[in-house]
Amino acid sequence: MFSRIKNTIEAKKSDNDRRPSSPSIISSDLTITGDLVCEGELHIDGHVEGDIRCRVLIVGVNAQINGSIQADVARVHGGINGHLYARSVFLASPAKVTGDITHERLEIEPGAFLEGNCRHIDDPIPAEQGPSDLMLTDARKAEK
Repeated sequence: MFSRIKNTIEAKKSDNDRRPSSPSIISSDLTITGDLVCEGELHIDGHVEGDIRCRVLIVGVNAQINGSIQADVARVHGGINGHLYARSVFLASPAKVTGDITHERLEIEPGAFLEGNCRHIDDPIPAEQGPSDLMLTDARKAEK
């Protein structure tokens, strides 16, 4: 009797794992110092001082990123200061990018600012620099 309920709950839990997760959002009043790793979509409107690795990156108009970026898709409306590796890059008219872009596909709207080199290659994300496994540790155990 109870095993059927348990199996139903476990089936629903595994179905939820297959759905894409909600986008992670860094709002305009938030500043992050450190590297970000995200398996899904990341929307940044705030300030980030560090490297970013994600599947889809949307850089909002008010965003400022200082660091290297690796993504499958990057839509840039704000500021980036650093190297950008992405399969597909779109620079909107308010974008300001200072750094090199390595890409498979690049679109630049009139009015977008780019200071750096653009390089087209078939696989812009090097295998040795792909997303690493995220490991959580307990800092309290490390202090003992």
